[in-house]
Amino acid sequence: MIIGINDFPAFLLASTLLIFSPGPGTLAILGSATASRRAGFAALAGTSTGDAILMTAAAIGAAALPAANPMAFSILKYVGGAYLVWLGLNSLLSREQSLAISQPAEGDAYRRSLLVTLLNPKAIVFFMAFFPQFVAADASPWTFVVLGVVFISLNCVYQAVLIAGAGFVIRHLDEAPHYVVWVNRLLGVVFILFGIRVAIG
Repeated sequence: MIIGINDFPAFLLASTLLIFSPGPGTLAILGSATASRRAGFAALAGTSTGDAILMTAAAIGAAALPAANPMAFSILKYVGGAYLVWLGLNSLLSREQSLAISQPAEGDAYRRSLLVTLLNPKAIVFFMAFFPQFVAADASPWTFVVLGVVFISLNCVYQAVLIAGAGFVIRHLDEAPHYVVWVNRLLGVVFILFGIRVAIG
């Protein structure tokens, strides 16, 4: 255990698989990067800002709820586990083979990517279900900060690579659509396992 973190290698693995899975943020970044690298990095700043805001909200809620209302926390745990399993089944059964990528208006990359992240109502529920299972019961709130920084740092490295080779990535995703299917299946299995762990942990 590292500074109140349970099973840090599992956290790194789950975070990496989540980051590799194409989602709204990745599409917003790639869409901006097809216009210019500058727009791509502005979009990355937008999604990172949104992630930081949602993770902070999730940390506050997850830290305060157990003491304030243990029954509500138990309900959230079961709902969060069920939600992760639902996400996993959707991902596992998905047959999506293409990515719809669009360019934002000039100078609008940061704002669009920030809104894409903040207006995703599933994101904060996911973070509240995902992060607490890696935090020890007696850990300080700073443990959430550490996990958040690690998650966002991994995401920034991956997205920076995508921005640098946006044209190559888009072309090869179109040429090898089964990549998306297999990523979705792998992520689905991971989500289901973590959902069960949240519910019974």
